[in-house]
Order: sequence, then structure tokens, then C-alpha cells
Amino acid sequence: MIAFLRGTLAEKEPHQAVVDVGGVGYRVFVPFSTFERLPGTGEAVHLLTVTHVREDAFLLYGFASSGERALFEVLNTVSGIGAKLALATLSTLTPEAFALAVAREDVNQLARVPGVGKRIAMRLVVELKDRLPVMGSVPEPSVRGGEGAATPLPPADPDVALRADLTHALVNLGYRPPDAERALRTLTPGELADPALALRAALRILAR
Repeated sequence: MIAFLRGTLAEKEPHQAVVDVGGVGYRVFVPFSTFERLPGTGEAVHLLTVTHVREDAFLLYGFASSGERALFEVLNTVSGIGAKLALATLSTLTPEAFALAVAREDVNQLARVPGVGKRIAMRLVVELKDRLPVMGSVPEPSVRGGEGAATPLPPADPDVALRADLTHALVNLGYRPPDAERALRTLTPGELADPALALRAALRILAR
């Protein structure tokens, strides 16, 4: 099992990155929250990882924090939640926000995750309410790696969850991630206050 990667960031896209470790490029699937905190290409990077081995594939998933990695692993133990849906969850909610939603049995909040309807949200509450790990209690490595790197990760943008949700929805509608992100950057705070309004406004921009 590969527990982490430390090397040079060779490529990055909203849902994946390539880390060059000693001349070997490792493709790593990441949630949008981790993508937002990656350094520029060519810079040192450090990602915590989870390895999934299947008959037809060897897959790596990367995370900027131990809380994200722990939640990803827990989500994969829930019936009906695979790696793709676990990444969508982390792209929409921070580990802390997810744990709070489960503790409060806030099905509507959990159902905001693309692909998670109310039925799956209720299953998450039932199966995870008593066994979620404590999030954010362990000091985190810097995603900008290097020997002795100790710079803490920057705080997440409060709009990251909403923007990730909207980006995911637009990509599922067939738009390229850079185009979706560019459209979302033009939205006003008033439009972003309502996810449905924001999605309609972004679609109007992309249709021009």
C-alpha cells in the first residue's frame, strides 16, 4: 500500500494530478478541495494516499489532509458508496461539515452531494453516526512538499464546497472543467447565494 507521495507536481486538473517521484509519474485522483490547495506545476508536493487494487486497475487517491483521507476510507465502507461518490462528497463538504451533518441527521445537507439522493443520505446517517473518526485533530502535512516541509495548509475557501458542487454539475452536463470554472468566477455573490440560481446563471454564460 502506498501511504503518501512526495515529489514534483507534473500535471493537475480539477479531479486528478500527476506526481513525479524519482522519474515515475503517479496519476492520483483527488477531490476538488485538494485540487484547490495544490501548488503550481513543477513545484514540490506531498499528498496522503489511498490505494485501490482491482483486477483491471491499480488506482491511487490523494488528499491534502488526514481528515479527508480518513473520511474517504470510511465512506468506502458504506454500501452503495464507491470511490467516485466518496470523492464527490469530499469535493462538496469538508470532513468537519460532513461529520456535523451526520451528527445532526441533516439529510438535506448530505443530499447536496452530486449523486447522493435522500435515500443514500439517510443510509450515511444510519451507518456512520456512531463511527465517524474525529476530524481535524491531527497536525497536517503541507501539500507543498519537500524535506522538512511544515507550512500548514491554507484554510479552505468558504465557497469551495458550493463551487465544487456547481463545477461537478456542469461537467456532468458536458462542459469542460476550465469553462465551468471560468463561468462560475463571473457570478455575483447574490447569484452564488442560491445554488439553483447560480447553476442557471452559469449555464446562460456558457451558452453565449
